[in-house]
Formats: sequence, C-alpha cells, structure tokens
Amino acid sequence: MKKIIKKQFLINLFELIKKDIIAKKKQGVILIVISISFGIYFGLSASLLWFLFLAFAFYDWDNRVIGVMALISLTSCPFLLQFKQNDIAERVAVHAFFFLVMVVALQLIEYKRHPELFKENQNEEK
Repeated sequence: MKKIIKKQFLINLFELIKKDIIAKKKQGVILIVISISFGIYFGLSASLLWFLFLAFAFYDWDNRVIGVMALISLTSCPFLLQFKQNDIAERVAVHAFFFLVMVVALQLIEYKRHPELFKENQNEEK
C-alpha cells in the first residue's frame, strides 16, 4: 500500500515538472545554455549546481527540496569523517553550504515574486 502511494506521488511530481517545462520552454533553453556554459568553464559540479538553482528559480518550484538536500549533506559529513573519507566529507560540506545559499537566494526571489504571501504573516505577528 505504501509503495503504491509513493509511486503515485512520484508520478504526480514528474507530471508537474513536465507540465512546467513544456509551459516555459524559453526559460528551459536559457537554463540549459547557462548550465552548459558553466560546465565548460568550471566543471560538472558547478554546472549541476547552477542547473538546480536556475531550475528552481525559473519554474518557481518549492525550495524546501533544496533545503532537505542541504540537511542530508550536512548530516552525512560526520559519518564520512568517521569512516576516514575526509576528501569526500569536505566536498559534501561545500555542497551543503551551496545548497543553503541557494535556499536563501530562492527565498529572496520568492519574497519579490509573491510579497502578498509574506504580508499575511506580518499581520498575524502584530
């Protein structure tokens, strides 16, 4: 039963992603061109990080996914250090930092795009 629910969730998620990409083709082309450019000049890791950041920025997806990736990266570092994988732990920690920076930048973008969502929260606090 749980596998069916998870499978349906993933199917719905991929359908949503597919619909967003089809609806915004120009942003997709820009996304791919920028990612390939960064890949040529700075390597695969930079290309993938920029692709991820720009995809979430262009398509206005929920940036908590990147936050979860940051938390997973941070929690994996002590285990990697425990198993004497210092080089990998250092790279994972750097990626965790990049993910956290992405989340903050995407939150700023979301604040600029949808200020009405944040005004409701300010009124409730007062």
